Amino acid sequence: MSRMLRSDAEAKRKAMRVSRIAYGDESIRRTGVPEPMYLLGAYIADDEWPDLADALSVYVRHAGKLHWRDHLPQTKLAVCRTISGYDASHLVVVASPLILDGGEERARQQALFCLAVHLEDKFNVHALVLERRQRSQDNKDENTIDVARRSRVLTQEFRLTHRFGRDDKRLWVPDQVVGALGDYAAGQDTGWQMIADRVLVEKIDSRR
Repeated sequence: MSRMLRSDAEAKRKAMRVSRIAYGDESIRRTGVPEPMYLLGAYIADDEWPDLADALSVYVRHAGKLHWRDHLPQTKLAVCRTISGYDASHLVVVASPLILDGGEERARQQALFCLAVHLEDKFNVHALVLERRQRSQDNKDENTIDVARRSRVLTQEFRLTHRFGRDDKRLWVPDQVVGALGDYAAGQDTGWQMIADRVLVEKIDSRR
């Protein structure tokens, strides 16, 4: 049964729990899709269940990090099968189409704003960890969250931090989810349908 179909009692119990932490990563698709898209995904970690990141660690091919783009087709299916076996929640914001001049960064900030608001409102998440990029890029992320707090669409308690992917394997999880969704959008059957009922997908127009 999907997360969205759980009983009211289960939903109330989860709502009363202390807030959780989400871990986010990005993907950009320009080929094979109807319109270029930017995907920003988040894995909502839940201390009540075994960590999905530990289960996915067996698929690491190169030291340091798990990358969806490094997988063979059969490994992608195995990864999605593993994700489907865990009662974890995921959120992906898809921003499309990408404009030519600075489109990727613009879409990221729009997607981040939307992601943070939904994380707090729908999943009781007040802390988001993103993979570290260049310092100037991380500053843009922090400014976007600050704008959301000042606009009062996020509470003052919401916090954003950045970490290197090799330092926190929980950042590997959203990489797999956005990778599977990107493949599906490009017409590739690499396992997305096995995990679709675990993922809330929000679409936004990045031209606005």
